[in-house]
Amino acid sequence: MALMKFREPNQVQWVGTRPAHRGTQIAANVFVDNVTTIIYTVSAGKTLYLCHAILASTSIVAGNGVLKIRDAVDADWIHLARAYQTALSWGQNYSIPFWPPLEIPALYDVVVLSNAVGCSWLGGIHGWEE
Repeated sequence: MALMKFREPNQVQWVGTRPAHRGTQIAANVFVDNVTTIIYTVSAGKTLYLCHAILASTSIVAGNGVLKIRDAVDADWIHLARAYQTALSWGQNYSIPFWPPLEIPALYDVVVLSNAVGCSWLGGIHGWEE
C-alpha cells in the first residue's frame, strides 16, 4: 500500500491551518433494494483512504444487507458490515470509523447489497483519494 502523502515534517510552529491531505475528498452513498450496487470505484493509479462507512436499513422487510470491498476482478476482499433485517427490526444503523484510514487500492469497488425485494439498505463512505 502507498504511504499517505499528507505526513508532516516535525514542526515547532505552525502559522494558519495545518495541512490535511493532498487528495480529492470522496463522499458517496447509494440506496439498494434486492441488488448489488457499487458505491465507489477507486480511480486507476490512486489509493482510497477510507475514514468512515455506514450501513443502514430503511425498510421493514426481512433480508440481508452487506457493505463490502471487492478487488479489481470483483472477488470479495473485505466485508465491512453484514446485517440481517427482520420484519420487526426497522432502523438498524452501523457506523464504521477507521483511524488510521483503511487503504483501498486502485480499481477496487466499495459495494452495498440487499438480497430481498423490499429490503432496502443505504451504504455510504467518506474519505479521500490520492
